[in-house]
Amino acid sequence: MVYHNYLDCLVQTKDYKTAEKIIKKQMRVEPDNLVLWLDMGKTYSAAGDEKSSAAAYEKAIKNLTTDRDQILGLGKAFVAIKQYDYAIETYKRGKSLLKDSYPFLFETAAVYRATGNTVGMTDCYLDALVISESYIQTVQDALQISVGDNADDTQNAIIRKELLKYIQKYSDNDVFSELLIWMLVQQRNYADALIQVKALDRRKHEGGMRLMELARTCINNGAYDPAIQAYQYVIDMGAKNDNYTQAREEQLKAIYEKLLAGGEYTTEQLKDMQTKFRKGLDELTRYAGTVPLMTDLAHLDAFYLRNDSEAIALMNEAINFPSMASITRARCQMELADILVESGQIWEASLTYSRVEAAFREEPIADEAKLKNATIYYYTGNFKLAKFQLDVLKGATTKLTANDAMALSLLITDNTDDTTHLQPIELFAHAQLLDFRNEEDSVAILLDSVYKMTDTRTLKEEITMMRAKMAEKKGKPEEAMKFYEEEVKEYPDGMLPDKALYNMAQLEDKKLHDVSKATDYYKQIILNYPGSIYIEEARERYRHLAKDDAPVPVN
Repeated sequence: MVYHNYLDCLVQTKDYKTAEKIIKKQMRVEPDNLVLWLDMGKTYSAAGDEKSSAAAYEKAIKNLTTDRDQILGLGKAFVAIKQYDYAIETYKRGKSLLKDSYPFLFETAAVYRATGNTVGMTDCYLDALVISESYIQTVQDALQISVGDNADDTQNAIIRKELLKYIQKYSDNDVFSELLIWMLVQQRNYADALIQVKALDRRKHEGGMRLMELARTCINNGAYDPAIQAYQYVIDMGAKNDNYTQAREEQLKAIYEKLLAGGEYTTEQLKDMQTKFRKGLDELTRYAGTVPLMTDLAHLDAFYLRNDSEAIALMNEAINFPSMASITRARCQMELADILVESGQIWEASLTYSRVEAAFREEPIADEAKLKNATIYYYTGNFKLAKFQLDVLKGATTKLTANDAMALSLLITDNTDDTTHLQPIELFAHAQLLDFRNEEDSVAILLDSVYKMTDTRTLKEEITMMRAKMAEKKGKPEEAMKFYEEEVKEYPDGMLPDKALYNMAQLEDKKLHDVSKATDYYKQIILNYPGSIYIEEARERYRHLAKDDAPVPVN
């Protein structure tokens, strides 16, 4: 510490001769400390003697031994003073001294990244994969900032070009094709990723498993068309393929989700979807393995085509299948209860929810069933009983259930103090029931009426958020954003601004693909709502989306 402080003072006061003497004296004390040659080089450079400075830096590199830690230390020291060319030379010399037993590829790549040499950086990472495919995760982590959401097109093009060179050069090594697929997925270039995955699947005779994984990734990001194409490729392999049934089921679900995600669909399109489901079930037959398909068809029948009796019969058939996992049966019962609510059989639905709750008391699904039962009481105006059940759920296993229960309990409390003026909350509860039943036109009219007649902040917040979700369901994300923005602006200290910010971030992240806005919304949650149930996911997505020089903010 004394040495460094004294040396800094000498250089600052331009006493370069004394500084040189001090460094030489320290070299006699620490003869193996090659970083001292960098002190000498910096001193010569400060004095304007660049030739002697270069000689000092070269002396440090020349004096390297086979000590890996010494090589790493000198390379990092050169990087610290921004002498990147000498850092590269250090690692090259180290590689030679160690006879390639440790090639310093990741360290060299980091230097190339610092200097903007994308080709050099990429080649280092790819050379590491030549040595061992086990480095794939490390390489992906290192390249994430270069090829992810924040990367520029020029950099992406360079990395892709280098990857293609290695794919051609090492045609028998699939790791480079796998890395290219990963890169294309990061860029949401699912069409090109699909081409590469098909080629890799054919080459490795994988039977479509990798295509199934890609399809699921596409669906999670709202890219339905490449997902449907990926499933079709697996289906075309034939019914004897191990993934055939799963591909058929998941493709139908993807087609269904795509239809609903568009927001605007006709009765003819819904009936066509119904026909597709029925044909799929006719081919695959109805048994425990096709329950997900039966559940989707029942939901379509009830909530979109109003074929309640068919939907109920279909779910009862599924519930009675033998050899089905108990939790799957419980999920079928929950769907049946939802359909009963939709069809107006409220109390039969309540009994069904209660059966699930009783059978799975120690499982999260029990809390979910209890919440749905409490919501039924709320729908029907029995606010006292609803609140009693909701208050029990404040300690629910899952945070989301507990949070939903707390929010609904607070809404009831805020709007039932005056028992002579219950009309706003009664009408709003009915609007929510209609929304659950997918009767959106009636909902919109009711919400407008309730918003005008109430002065309660919590009720206005809930109406604003409902309007936003209705816009999302209609495939109008920009309209939804306006309502979410209204919630954040008008009620920053309310119950739902963190949820509004989270939904805004998700829309920008998954549908509108504006990385900058999504990152900012996640950041606002982290800074302004540290107690939010969305905080952990907000941090995770912020880390993924933000540039590498942007630390996760702290409240």
